Amino acid sequence: MRHGIWIILAALLMGGPQAGLTQTKDRLDRRDKLFGFESVGRLESRGGNCTAALITRDVALTAAHCVYRKGTDFVFRAGYSDGAAIATRKAVDVVIAPGYLEAKKTGDWVSAIANDVALVRLIIPIYDHGANPYQLAKTPREGAKLTLASYGQGRMEALTLERGCSLNTQYRQGIVGMDCDATFGSSGAPVFVQVAGTQRIFSIVSSGTNSETGEKITYGVELAKHVPKLLQVLRNRRALAPVGVGARRVRIGERTEGGARFVRPGG
Repeated sequence: MRHGIWIILAALLMGGPQAGLTQTKDRLDRRDKLFGFESVGRLESRGGNCTAALITRDVALTAAHCVYRKGTDFVFRAGYSDGAAIATRKAVDVVIAPGYLEAKKTGDWVSAIANDVALVRLIIPIYDHGANPYQLAKTPREGAKLTLASYGQGRMEALTLERGCSLNTQYRQGIVGMDCDATFGSSGAPVFVQVAGTQRIFSIVSSGTNSETGEKITYGVELAKHVPKLLQVLRNRRALAPVGVGARRVRIGERTEGGARFVRPGG
């Protein structure tokens, strides 16, 4: 996209406060540092890596463009750090928000971001100590303090925790704008807000760029309208009888052509 994310911005409602919070980053390269974030992991495929997080013992949440048309050839490594992981599981099913497929077909990049949500079912549930699924949260008020946990370019070997970024703007179709420092590999990363003393996921990273003044802009999507329906699809699929020899069940999400992605200024 020559004009990058600015094509999307032209179609969105603009405005909203700018961040005023101090941001800090921490490389979670020790087990004690991972406390509370053990269920965030690296989602690996032949085409590259994204970030995902457990929302049930055997389901990880990520971005649709990370898994779109790639089948189930994924490995999820919970709490991955410098070659070791708390738990490693292969994927056996993938489901994406159906609105994403339609947006891809029509070239509607706003709707692509708004529906950039996917769930990955793992072959065996994860019960390892500390790797507890996250609950979802409603979208907080603008200016709310956020925490981003991601594996990004240049920091792919250990989870990076960014505290103090903020929700700047709420756009139409459930898209949110944040000043969190997401980059390539951060796609699908959970964005947390604290609720009653616990970290809950309110959004995941879809795409991002820099503004004309060089400020980081990260776009995410609200999850409440997507996740319950996608979980039901996975439950229904699990209940189906095994496919016989020679047959092939077609799943939403086989092979990828990309999607809403990170872009550099000017293109």
